[in-house]
Amino acid sequence: MKNLNKEKKDPPRIEQAWERLRESGRRYGKLSSSTAETFLQFIYTIESMSAHLSHKTRARGLTRAGLNVLTILRSSQGKGCQHNQISRLLLVSRANVTGLVNSLIKQGLVERVYDEKDRRVCIARITKKGETLLDAFLPDYHAAIENIFSGLSVDDKKTFNHLMENLRSAINRPKNKRSI
Repeated sequence: MKNLNKEKKDPPRIEQAWERLRESGRRYGKLSSSTAETFLQFIYTIESMSAHLSHKTRARGLTRAGLNVLTILRSSQGKGCQHNQISRLLLVSRANVTGLVNSLIKQGLVERVYDEKDRRVCIARITKKGETLLDAFLPDYHAAIENIFSGLSVDDKKTFNHLMENLRSAINRPKNKRSI
């Protein structure tokens, strides 16, 4: 696993994970060395990127999920969204969305309104304060994302995107009946 040793930030952690996965692969089979390395590289990269971006959002009193809710609500152009719409876009449960929206309401970034035609329908809408926060925060956040991917060429990014599409297709395609 030579590639992972280039990472100076946390080599023992990834190296230990590699050893555990390699041992498990020897014991149970069905896991090639190249798949194990790709899996660990992917997970380690996602965790590193997530931690880096979460640090930026926490500095503004947000979570990354809260930021995503705000950007979804902004894209509704003032109409707002029902919790189930937000839930589908974020790929989380409605209960999680309720907690996120409640937190954003406490911060004054979101308001909850009810549909005039059906009072059972609850709609979350971004407030002016939420809009102002996004305007102040997103340029730096976008720059951080751009910086993360700055080591990749346009062609590298196209290849990476294609590989991620292939990976998602493989995840969604049933291959065998045994799963975790």
